[in-house]
Amino acid sequence: MISNRYDIDDEIYINDLITNEDIPSFVKYFNNPTLHANLLTKPYPYTTKDGEDFIQKIKLNSLSLPRIFSIRLQTNNELIGGCGFRRSVKNERRTEIGYWLGEPYWHRGLMPKIVKRVIEIIKNEWKNLVRIEAKIFPWNKASMRVAEKCGFVFEGVLRKRTHKNGQDIDEHLYALIIE
Repeated sequence: MISNRYDIDDEIYINDLITNEDIPSFVKYFNNPTLHANLLTKPYPYTTKDGEDFIQKIKLNSLSLPRIFSIRLQTNNELIGGCGFRRSVKNERRTEIGYWLGEPYWHRGLMPKIVKRVIEIIKNEWKNLVRIEAKIFPWNKASMRVAEKCGFVFEGVLRKRTHKNGQDIDEHLYALIIE
């Protein structure tokens, strides 16, 4: 399968290819309780079977609305994170962004560079895109900083918007308007 590759810096690049060879990285990074606390849909603990199911889901949705980028090390192509967009079926002028990075790569300023680059890419692909939303848990200050560094504006709190671990949780809504 042919994949587009976009260099971010000397350490990392992104592409749009995820394969079964990435499953060990998913298991390695998603079995982090801190990372899991900030993800909505990933099971914990995360197993090889979960990774296989995820890859299969991506293959089934390949012609659908999501757009997923993998974040990789330049040195060995290891998957260390991901960034994706989920486009609204009812309103293709809006999309939601989500992103994650393995803990060894936190606090290095990588994610703002990645998010800015994937936004450039998606703006070129989806010409009628007007709005990108990021919904962030209230305790995830690092993700809020990423959104703000990338030009997103805090629009408010979506009270009790999601259900996770038996609790109804608020989400902070950030948006970037494409003009």
